Order: sequence, then C-alpha cells, then structure tokens
Amino acid sequence: MNLDPFAHPDSVRAFLHYARLQSRKPGLSFLGEIVQAFARLPYENLSKILKLNQHWERRDARLRLPEEVIEDHLERRLGGTCFSLTFFLQSILTQHGFACYPVMADMKAGRNIHCCLVVRLEGVKYLVDPGYLLTQPMELNPAKPRLFRSEFAGVELRRVPDTDAYDLFTFNRHETKWRYRFRDRPVPADEFLQHWQASFSWNSMHGLCLTKVLDGGLIFVHKYFMRETTFTGKKNYNIKRDYHARIHDLFGIDPQVVEQAQVALQENLKRERESGLWLPRRPAPEPAPTEP
Repeated sequence: MNLDPFAHPDSVRAFLHYARLQSRKPGLSFLGEIVQAFARLPYENLSKILKLNQHWERRDARLRLPEEVIEDHLERRLGGTCFSLTFFLQSILTQHGFACYPVMADMKAGRNIHCCLVVRLEGVKYLVDPGYLLTQPMELNPAKPRLFRSEFAGVELRRVPDTDAYDLFTFNRHETKWRYRFRDRPVPADEFLQHWQASFSWNSMHGLCLTKVLDGGLIFVHKYFMRETTFTGKKNYNIKRDYHARIHDLFGIDPQVVEQAQVALQENLKRERESGLWLPRRPAPEPAPTEP
C-alpha cells in the first residue's frame, strides 16, 4: 500500500467546504485557519475499533484514509486517532503547497507511539499536532518556547541539547507535565505505514477513548472516566450510568454507533485472547497524548 498525500483531492475539497475555507497560497495565516478548523475533528478510537473488527484479517483495509475520515465526521461526527488525522492533515497541507512531513514521537510507554507534522514555511518550522488537538501551529524556536491556549495554560517545547529532538510539555497554573519527545526527522511513508499498522495491536485498542476541544478547555473520555479541563481547573466524572447520552451530548455521536463500538471492542478482545495475541505489556494507550 502506498500512502500518497496527493491521492486524496476529493477529501481535501470536502474538508475545505465543511470548514468554509477558500484555497489560497500557503502562508502562516492560512495554515492557522486550516489547523483551527481541523481541530473540530475529535480524537476518538471508536472508528478504529470498528474498522479492526470489520477487517481483522485484512491489514490494509483497516486504515481510515482521508475520504473515510471526512465522510464519517460529516455523517456520524467521528474523527480519528493520531495516524489517520495526521495523514489527512498532511494531505490537506500538501495539496495547498505547504512543505510538511510526519514525525514520530516517544512517550513514557514506548517509542514511536505518537505522530504529528512539521511544516516548513518561509524558512521557519512549525509543529502541528492533530492527534493532540493543537489548535494553532507552534514555532520550533527556543526563543518562543510556549504556546498559550489561555492565559494560564498551554504547550511548551524544549529542544533536547545537541540533538534534533524536542520535548513537549503541557502546563497550567499548577503544574507542568512532560507528554512526548519527537525527532525532527521526516518519516518515510513506508515507515509511517508500518507504525500505523502496528498501532492496531496496542493497548489503546482495549478501551473507548475520545477527546474534544472546547472553547474553554478539553473533554477527555477513557472508558467510563471523563475529565473536563477548563481555565479554572479539572473535574472528573464517572459516566457509566449515562455513558451513551454523555457521548452524544458532548460529541454528537449517535448512541447506536457507541453501542456498535462497544460490541466490536469485546469481539476484538475475544479474538485476541483466542489467537494468543493478548500481550499485557504492549505499548500503553495511544490516547495518552490527548489526555488533559
């Protein structure tokens, strides 16, 4: 299978129509508008769990390419995980003349379990991360280490001395947390594809996870745990009793789709156990980058 960002023009046009954006020459303002609009697509793994269930034996058929991502968002309010979102955003930017490339990132749980994009524009590099739901491009510049989401919270990049790597932290008024380290090295399409295929066997596929950007913060859902992070702090909830209703109210995803994903999840876990693929020490959840 060949991952070609130029091979998906229909999905790019559909996204621009959805976002009410007009095509124009690449520039920082246009990049910001694209990234801001793209952040409306939620991070969620329901769609990935469903695709795995439908195509357990067909590795290439599991991948949700840009046409499916935008169609699922328009029809079912779904989004994707970091690989499908990153490749879709790469397709949008590439087809509008932006020079960009995917990079891989390491987290506490292991290497190469997150991905994002670096954009080169007029001699300056910017990080854009749809899997982490960054709503703005972030310049890779030690003199501009912080991107503020609000007056009291944001993202910080620290260059690792004498390397091509950066550490990404989130911060608020109370604490700073290390999230991941990425290397400013273009990942070839075949290597990116290998990591994408490998992600279907990670622990991220062992529970439903969703994240959404709010005007004042983030909503994070993992299994029956929900965290609402706003400018004023964090609130945790157990949403087991009204799970389907909460997902519908917050994300617009129909309860029937949530139920289908829950059934598919249990079937997938059973298949893993029966096939001997159950390995409890595999990389930790891919959703970790988006957890507030």
